[in-house]
Amino acid sequence: EISAICQKKNCSSHVRRAVVTCFSAGCCERHGNRPVRYCKRCHVNHHSSEVGAAAETHLYQTSPPPINTRECGAEELVCTVEAVISLLKEAEIYAEQREFELNRRRQMGLSASHHSLDNIEFDNKEDDQHDQRLLSQFGIWFLVSLCTPNENTPTESLARLVSMVFQWFHSTAYMMDDEVGSLVEKLKPQFVTKWLKTVCEVRFDVMVMCLLPKPVEFARVGGYWDKSCSTVTQLKEGLNRILCLIPYNVISQPLWECFMPEWLEAIRTEVPDNQLKEFREVLSKMFDIELCPLPFSMEEMFGFISCRFSGYPASVQEQALLWLHVLSELDIVVPLQLLIGMFSDGVNSLKELANQRKACASDLSGNTGARRVSVVSDPGRRGQHNTLSPFPSPFRSPFRSPLRCSPFKNLGHATGNCALDLDCDDDDMNLGCFILMFDLILKQMELQDDGVMLGLDSSLGKDIVSIINNVFQAPWGGSHTCQKDEKALECSLCQSSILCYQLGCELLERLTPREEICLVEPTDCLEDTLIPFQPDFSLGTEKGSEEGENPSEPNNDNPSNNSPENPGPDQFHP
Repeated sequence: EISAICQKKNCSSHVRRAVVTCFSAGCCERHGNRPVRYCKRCHVNHHSSEVGAAAETHLYQTSPPPINTRECGAEELVCTVEAVISLLKEAEIYAEQREFELNRRRQMGLSASHHSLDNIEFDNKEDDQHDQRLLSQFGIWFLVSLCTPNENTPTESLARLVSMVFQWFHSTAYMMDDEVGSLVEKLKPQFVTKWLKTVCEVRFDVMVMCLLPKPVEFARVGGYWDKSCSTVTQLKEGLNRILCLIPYNVISQPLWECFMPEWLEAIRTEVPDNQLKEFREVLSKMFDIELCPLPFSMEEMFGFISCRFSGYPASVQEQALLWLHVLSELDIVVPLQLLIGMFSDGVNSLKELANQRKACASDLSGNTGARRVSVVSDPGRRGQHNTLSPFPSPFRSPFRSPLRCSPFKNLGHATGNCALDLDCDDDDMNLGCFILMFDLILKQMELQDDGVMLGLDSSLGKDIVSIINNVFQAPWGGSHTCQKDEKALECSLCQSSILCYQLGCELLERLTPREEICLVEPTDCLEDTLIPFQPDFSLGTEKGSEEGENPSEPNNDNPSNNSPENPGPDQFHP
């Protein structure tokens, strides 16, 4: 046991907290040949009073100074930071053993839930296991007592600490529900969340840096960064790390708006299509509109997407649409009313920007000196928009494509006329955005099963029709490249136009289904009510195939066909 107060017999200091342990022979002899602990005042008086030949070179150990004080030099700073990291990493060993047992149970077909592992005995002894888990609490105590962050804390040191704390949350997320596990869990609300909130207040940039999918090199600490794993594994584990922070209200809305666009863009550009489903579980938990795990509203949860539709050109809207495309591919529900609101703002913004460009062009032709400043015409402001999307954003194929060769399929590597030029400016990208808008509405209607029940009279149905009308009135951009001498092949603009009209038509069909349920007046006899309205499948099939009309239309030429007393010969026709 180490004494926490000064062990000098005649200590007269008001603050007796021990800060030095002396191992010299002279001091140990006075204390039963054992190392002695001194407070700061006794340490200065005792070790600086001996001079001349009687002076002894004392060997003593001091407590590490806080990292933001003058007493903390470069060497002490590195030692303190790495000590905290090493202690917090002790929790990873237990987490790895637990994950190994979890994978073994999956392979054997046993229960694979984390809670089913609470009573498992691993290879190491129980005492060693407890000591190993408890070692990380010393790292937390070092963190909160010696590493209080402020504006002057070195970025590299603070980033390493923050990144390791995030990994510690992940490593301790599924500890045993026993005395030791409960003790470690209490450290989070008692100490760690307060420390992280202080970091967020004084060094917001460091918090964002450590939450990005690809942080700077010195912030890649612990967990998957210490292993050799694929990019997909790194992204998946990184999202799980963020998911473990959400229950403790560490992720605020400003943080979410800064790092979540980078994650969706990284998933969209770096995850192959056949591995995208691996992200369904973690993203579904984050974007759960019913449970709302994040400490802010649903509208704020999708705010980093919706803000890119209001006042921005098609290049910025396109990227937001592709993020929605990733979420929809993973069957993540985006409320239709919220989606319609985003797209309405987007279409109106594109129309307004087009009007501003026309007005600017007319001003330039009339008076070169007077120029109207707009989002598109101002190079400085346009540069700000480009900073919103630092990644390249090629289109992916939409969910459905009535055309055999979609202009968005395999974009960038397409051959022939099945490619859309994305290097064009402004209006030339509008049509691509409109197609994705229609496509996303259809996909979300399928996920939410709202298409049949909406109808044209509902408020949401009217909003969808309004968007369709608005899109058809907006400038689509692009130019035809069809040549009369060539074969009858449409150019990319023609194909995109056809696709847009077909998706708009499909939206209307979802709102107004072709085959509505016929309501029948009930009679006294149940059999009389049901039998006359048996469908005539053979007749409908023949008429639909021969005349190309809706097979659900009644056959008025032969009214006896539907009579149970006098069935027509075609009624039983195979």
